[in-house]
Amino acid sequence: MLTVKHIVKGLKTMFRITDNKGFQITFDNGYTVSVQFGPGNYGSNRAETYSTSMNVPMSAALAETALLAPNGDFVAYQGEDVQGYVNADSVLALLNYARSL
Repeated sequence: MLTVKHIVKGLKTMFRITDNKGFQITFDNGYTVSVQFGPGNYGSNRAETYSTSMNVPMSAALAETALLAPNGDFVAYQGEDVQGYVNADSVLALLNYARSL
């Protein structure tokens, strides 16, 4: 019988929460997209502090994104290693680009 454990074992795609302020998605091709929207990130919550936001569910209209190669190095996207103040449509465009590599 095929179980979830068997299905997951063969996948390289991964979802990861990062420090309660964003997430990363790694595709089967090994490329990872990082979407961060917490204190200090280049997004709506940049001016927030960790002490007031870490135990509160975070949301944002704008986020910081980055594309990482399979070896962990930053990959320039639209001329920058890190893209700041991007909206949901821009995040989706980066996700689709990373998946296509």
